Amino acid sequence: MPWSSVWGGKFYDYAYALGLGMPDGYWSGKPASTVPVSAALDRAPWIMEQQPMPVSTAAAGMPQALDTVVARVEALGLVPGYAVVMPNGPEGVFTASVYPDDITHERVIHLDQYSGAVLYDADLADLGTLGRWAEWGISVHMGQEFGRVNQIVLLLACAAMAMLCVSAAAMWWKRRPAGALGVPQVPADWRIPRTLLLMAVAAGIFFPLVGLSMLLLAAVELAVFLAGRRLRTA
Repeated sequence: MPWSSVWGGKFYDYAYALGLGMPDGYWSGKPASTVPVSAALDRAPWIMEQQPMPVSTAAAGMPQALDTVVARVEALGLVPGYAVVMPNGPEGVFTASVYPDDITHERVIHLDQYSGAVLYDADLADLGTLGRWAEWGISVHMGQEFGRVNQIVLLLACAAMAMLCVSAAAMWWKRRPAGALGVPQVPADWRIPRTLLLMAVAAGIFFPLVGLSMLLLAAVELAVFLAGRRLRTA
């Protein structure tokens, strides 16, 4: 859910404010641009995506050679498989990042394009508690954390969800009343579905887009019900 538009944005803000995402102060004290990390990199730790990119100092001379940057980040201990993003403009920075299957080695390093000085160097240990859990969740979701076993479990879960769609349609087709769609009737005793209704309302509040979709379905159901009643009374 951290990647959803409404809930995820609030989750990110509270995580950062509480120091459980990216520790407060980690990005302060150095010049920063208005470009977020997510706009400059193809992939970045979730909790860092909205943080601003640093800027290179307005130094005289030529930017560092790429070979020099590569030697610099390797000397800092960046594990193989990393990518280097070139500076975007005179204030841009070199950014080296790596996301191996072992998330303990993931890392993002920003270097001043002129002096080669390290502006930011963040690995998994620099993230707050929620930031680390988010990275672990991404690793599991992508089938990296537990190797082949992780991938097999995800494959089975995907197959199960696909089969649920097929089996639901098959069960409805076999059990539908003759000459009718088999739409559930409005319950006469609301004490039975009351708990389910409360769960639906809570889900709609906690996940606003889910609530909006349920309101839309309720409006369609109400319109169909009223149209049917008019036909019966006509």
